[in-house]
Amino acid sequence: MMPVSFALTIATRSLLLCALAMPACAQEGLPLDGGAAGVTHGDFSAELAQGGQHSVRGALSRDQGGMSLDATLDEQRNGNYRDGSVFHQRGFSGGAEWKVRHGRFGFSADRQDQETRYPAPDAPYLALLAARPEDRYRYDVRRASAFVQRYVGNVELGVELSQREKRATAVYAGEDGSSESSYSSRRRQLSPRMRHYGKVGGIGTDTELGLDLMQWERRSGSALLGRDGDARRRQHSRALLLREELAFGGPHAPRLLLGLRHEQFQLDPADMPAGGSDWENQNAWDLQGSFLLRPQISVYAKAARSYRIDDDGYTSAGYRPLAGQLRREVEVGATFGDAARSASVRVFSERLNNQIVFDQSLGQLGFAGNLDPSRRDGIAIEASVALARDWRLDGQVRQVHARYDDYAYTGPDIALVPKTLATLRLYWTGQGGASADAGVQWLRALRYGHDFDNSCLARVPAFATLDARYARKLGAWELELAGSNLANRRHYGDAPGCRSSIYQNDARQLRVSARYHF
Repeated sequence: MMPVSFALTIATRSLLLCALAMPACAQEGLPLDGGAAGVTHGDFSAELAQGGQHSVRGALSRDQGGMSLDATLDEQRNGNYRDGSVFHQRGFSGGAEWKVRHGRFGFSADRQDQETRYPAPDAPYLALLAARPEDRYRYDVRRASAFVQRYVGNVELGVELSQREKRATAVYAGEDGSSESSYSSRRRQLSPRMRHYGKVGGIGTDTELGLDLMQWERRSGSALLGRDGDARRRQHSRALLLREELAFGGPHAPRLLLGLRHEQFQLDPADMPAGGSDWENQNAWDLQGSFLLRPQISVYAKAARSYRIDDDGYTSAGYRPLAGQLRREVEVGATFGDAARSASVRVFSERLNNQIVFDQSLGQLGFAGNLDPSRRDGIAIEASVALARDWRLDGQVRQVHARYDDYAYTGPDIALVPKTLATLRLYWTGQGGASADAGVQWLRALRYGHDFDNSCLARVPAFATLDARYARKLGAWELELAGSNLANRRHYGDAPGCRSSIYQNDARQLRVSARYHF
């Protein structure tokens, strides 16, 4: 079989040449509505909030003669409630698509730049942070993709080529000096697809067959007190996927969906962990079915197995790849009602092996690592009712039992996973373009972190938060006033230590925004 890297190189050059020829191809391809007049739309919005928060966004799109163009610019800034914490993000996205008689093709590109100043910890580190303002983190992402799709009868043929680049640089202030770490990665993926629609004995079929070829490379480095270090890792993978959906029709409209994926990973010999790898071959599958008992009552069931492979390499194993994460899920549920009154209930179970997480407690920088086997079993109930013509009430209750399996220090539940979550929200739609909604969310008491050895049985107190929003349309303008945590409830967002390393969520937050659409 042709090596993945060689195949991707050839495909990249071929698809780039095709992308350059797209405008000419579109002229020769006889667009379906070539004589139609062009239409341009735009959307501009701005938001101001407490704590140094603001955001602006502008978007333009144009459709004409089978061609569509779009572009978006946005910027966000958040001063946060903690001294020294600043988050700044700028982004751009754009693309073009041409529709012709027997298919379509196009391309897209986007970028996102983030810069973060770390929140000030408790004393005595406040003075340290003030003395070292270089404590910061930068994260940049670039993405680009191009695709070609062709229709041949009831068969769709397509191919997409995408590339993603990530760059991250972090500077950490410490008592003995500053340390700097850097990370960059590049991923290229080629994805040919074939899809067929048909009928077999009155049963509707939707079949998709695809191939994913991926080439991934990561470079990381660090500098601490005059010592330098760097690491490099390359990874190739190829995956075969199959998806089949069957629609049986009739009064009960049964549907069945089956998805399969097999992926092979390959590392450079120098990057292979000692003793080899346990994740070179991965399999995933998804099985779903639904059945309409009555016109307003339907039931469904699904089971799935999925995997995740570490794509960072910044691990406690010295930049060596982590064990592959495996997730098994089972869920059954039912839905009742119509637009006026509806309800749903689902029972779910999830098992995780080698869950990949970022552990901040492993040194100042933190590392990615694997957790012990765990499971989460629960039930969720949702309901919605139209109280009147302009009023609607939505509610949800979720109960989860999260625990570790086959673990010597298993506790009553996993830290920082709430057992009970309940929400209630009221919506109102008035005359003249006015609308409003308000909601409350309640979390049951949950355990602190740092309790994997059962050394901390303290609990984070239960809390409830209230938020609301009011909006009004005035022609092409829409004005909005929103607030979160209106009762100014002091509650935790993260508590990785036992009664330590506690980070609080935002206090009361008010936001005003304006949007103009044409």
